Formats: sequence, C-alpha cells, structure tokens
Amino acid sequence: MIAADFDGVAQTEDASAKKLCGRRRRRRRRGVMSRVTVWVVTFLTYGCTSTVTPPLAPIDPVEVFVLSEALHTGIVLPPDPGSLRNPDQYVEFGFGDWRWFALANEAWYNAFSAMLWPTQATLGRRTVGAHTPAELRSRASLAKLQSIVVSRKQAALLRRRLQAEFDSARKLVVVRQDLNFKFVPAGSSYWLLNNCADLAADWLRALDCEVSWCPVRYGLMVEAKGDG
Repeated sequence: MIAADFDGVAQTEDASAKKLCGRRRRRRRRGVMSRVTVWVVTFLTYGCTSTVTPPLAPIDPVEVFVLSEALHTGIVLPPDPGSLRNPDQYVEFGFGDWRWFALANEAWYNAFSAMLWPTQATLGRRTVGAHTPAELRSRASLAKLQSIVVSRKQAALLRRRLQAEFDSARKLVVVRQDLNFKFVPAGSSYWLLNNCADLAADWLRALDCEVSWCPVRYGLMVEAKGDG
C-alpha cells in the first residue's frame, strides 16, 4: 500500500515535470518565432531598392536586362559569338539559396533559414530561346525586364566569367523544368545580406553601372534616361 502510494506520487511528479517541460518548449518556440518576426519586420522596414545608373556612352553598346519575378532578381546577358554555350541567345544568370531555389524546398518555414543566416548558395542559368531584345521581351512577358545599355565587350566578359563558374560545378547540376533553370552549388553563401539582388548589383558594377548602397537590398531599379 505504501509502495503504491509512492508510485502514485512518482507518477504525479513525472506528469508535472512533463507539463513543465512542455510549457518551456512552447515558450522557447514562441521566443524563436518572436525573434524571426523581428528579423522579418526589420527586413521589410529597412530593406530597400537600389538605384542602378547605367554607364555613359559605352563603347559598342548592347542591351542587358535586369529580370525580376516573385522573389527572384537576375541578369540577362546578350548573345556572345565567343561563347561555347548558346552563343546566339540571351542567357540569364541568377543567385539564390540552394535548398529553396535549386531543390524547390519552398515551404514557408524554409524562408527563415534562407534569410536569417548564411546557407549554401546556388548559381542558376537559363535560356528562353531569345535571340533579340524583342524576342526576350515576348518570351519573358510575365517577368519585369529593365533594359541597360552597356559595353558589348564587358557584357561578353561577364557572361564568360559566370559561365566558367557554372561549368566548374556542372557535375553537380540540378535541373528545375518548372523554372527552365539549371543550378549548381555556388562558392559563396546566401542570406539576407548576400541575396540575389546583391549579386545582381555586383554583376552590374562589373558592367560599369553605379548601384546605390542599401543596408538590406531587396530590389534594383534602373534609372531612366534623363533622371538625376
């Protein structure tokens, strides 16, 4: 009888401990979600769009494009006769989180890890069968395209550099047919302070564009002719 009483007390204490642990876990989860919410609010509050100023009077001018759709920003580079792949077509390059962008792990909760701390990044590449700016605008009608006139030589050099980076990891390529993109692991990390808009900004600087500074960049806006 006494033993039974002890067992009952032990079971009651064990149940109480489990409830306490459960409450602590719930508090920790609420704490994590609160911190995530703060980060998201900070991103929405302080994130901004950088202004892109094209180069003045580039030699042998050619059009490149900033392409924006949903949460993605990429750069579309013109045909390059010296390229070994699709030399007569426009080619887009983009940057993103490997799991989200390449592996299509697009559940809402994965967005937090992709934004809040450095994760494996990916370099993406795609073509849409466009040989001219008019064809590109027609085939990418659901995306926002912003034209920038730059030096043809610099555009070709950037395209070859990005293609070489892509080809160096081609053995690990992942194909997403729904996006018409091919992805390889990138050598850098992706997160809030090094996202697709940041890499696109770096690529535009290689084309002699000026890109305004932002603490957290989430978009690019090309300065219209006559602005400023």
